Amino acid sequence: MENFEELRARASNWLSIDALPLWVDRGYDDKFGLFHEKLDFSGQPLEELPRRLMVQCRQLYVLTHLSLRGVRDSHALIERTWRQVQHYYYRKELPHRWAFSIDARGGIHDGKCDSYTLAFLVFALAWLYRLKPDPSFLELADEVFTILEGPLAANKGGVIDALPRPDELLRQNPTMHLLEACLALYESAGRPQDLIRARELHTNFSRHMLWRSQAVLPEQHDDAWNAEVITDNWYEPGHHFEWVWLLRRFSVLSGVEVDEDVRLLLSRAEKEGVDAEGFAIERVGILGGVAVDSRRSWGTCEYIKACAAEAEAVPENAAGWKEKATTALRALSAGFLATTPSGLWRDRIDADGQALSVDVPASSFYHFVFALMECERVFGRIQQSPPAFTPVKAPALFLDRDGVINIDTRYPSKPEDITFIDGVDDTIRLARSLGYRVVVVSNQSGIARGYASEAQVLDLHRWMAARLREKDAHVDAWYHCPFHDQAKLPAYRHEDHFDRKPNAGMILRAALDMNIDLGNSLLIGDNESDVVAASRAGVRGNLFKGANLFEFAQPLVREVRTSVSTSVTPNQS
Repeated sequence: MENFEELRARASNWLSIDALPLWVDRGYDDKFGLFHEKLDFSGQPLEELPRRLMVQCRQLYVLTHLSLRGVRDSHALIERTWRQVQHYYYRKELPHRWAFSIDARGGIHDGKCDSYTLAFLVFALAWLYRLKPDPSFLELADEVFTILEGPLAANKGGVIDALPRPDELLRQNPTMHLLEACLALYESAGRPQDLIRARELHTNFSRHMLWRSQAVLPEQHDDAWNAEVITDNWYEPGHHFEWVWLLRRFSVLSGVEVDEDVRLLLSRAEKEGVDAEGFAIERVGILGGVAVDSRRSWGTCEYIKACAAEAEAVPENAAGWKEKATTALRALSAGFLATTPSGLWRDRIDADGQALSVDVPASSFYHFVFALMECERVFGRIQQSPPAFTPVKAPALFLDRDGVINIDTRYPSKPEDITFIDGVDDTIRLARSLGYRVVVVSNQSGIARGYASEAQVLDLHRWMAARLREKDAHVDAWYHCPFHDQAKLPAYRHEDHFDRKPNAGMILRAALDMNIDLGNSLLIGDNESDVVAASRAGVRGNLFKGANLFEFAQPLVREVRTSVSTSVTPNQS
């Protein structure tokens, strides 16, 4: 049975080799410049279906996140799709401008003003701005907020479903995704008003939406966010897990304490909402009744995200959450992703694992990508300090490992294999004193070749980080690439993995995770592949072949910081 690291590696390959190429090919309609709503189980598009704006926004997120991550450069496809989204869905003849869906010929299929859809529009704009900081994205987001905070605003916070209203109920789902959008926009642009919006949504959630005596977040409420009056109300474990991730991320960005609400959400969802195989079931009656024990793929994705969020927020419990994430990732892979052709998914299965879906919805891709990226971010690197966020980008000093931090002894995997190179601690201290983040980016094909497990390499990095920290030399994060084209272990076999230098994936991944200013960063490596990777990421690369890293690095680090400070004019400071 594959271990957690191998499961993560196999899922990464599924995403980059199978799923993404399939969905930008057969999942994309060149005629319209938009994504298809669904494919059949042979991978062919269902072309006559209406196409929802929400699906286009989710797919734009997928392309943008994976472009920033270095998986595939989709800039041209993103730009084209965004142009077409505006062309087909932004309609001046509609009172609130944005159509819910279009038909197969490009006409309006449903012109309702839908809060769930608009939340995903803001979410997509946040990621588009992160990829390309064009002020027009923020201007459009603000225009959408005038609708969400105007005619779509609920009386006591959050949003109603749509205009015209389908009924007098409030549902938690649109408000949840609006919080997600506000957090994404704050992370992308650093605007205080977006964090203020998130705070208000969080306050409404904590004060009004939670049914504390029942330890649940009901799916339905009356117009004043009361759930007790709703007959046969239910909760969805997947949404509890989704809120856990959102609350933890909100806490990182705002500093607001969320432990009590997280414990409440997990208390019932873990007990009643996850089966022995690691699947999140669909729904549970709040005051009794039979649970709907079929499974949707997104619910298990959200459980994986919650496991990652808890492992990051409470490091002393990380081993337990890793074990739960292992079970959930194994369930996700076997229950939903094991299709022919590969790259599709079964969106819904019954309690026996039999498919209930009759097609493959594009909307699920967002959940898979988000879950796998979070799993990788939390469990696939060593991070030395608690999660923190600043809206101001900072430069980084990227260091290769073998030959730069330690003497290269060919695939070292144990502490006794490590001899630190002279001057490494002085280099790290100097860099941090000058405002650099310090990040290790290292090819580790010994994992793929079977010389060491990925868990062993992660443990070695923890040990190395601790030894350096004893000398007040703090490394912010350690990244490694375990993939190789000649891998002995199939899970790590990849012809040209985007993380393996000379590709820039690890550098881009760190920039995304840590808000790094690549243009003012530098890398020191001992191979030409390091320098090429730096160049591809827009970072200054430097080849080190000496015996003392500090003697080599000191003038480089000081020169870059001096050039940055002198380039800042008074009105920018």
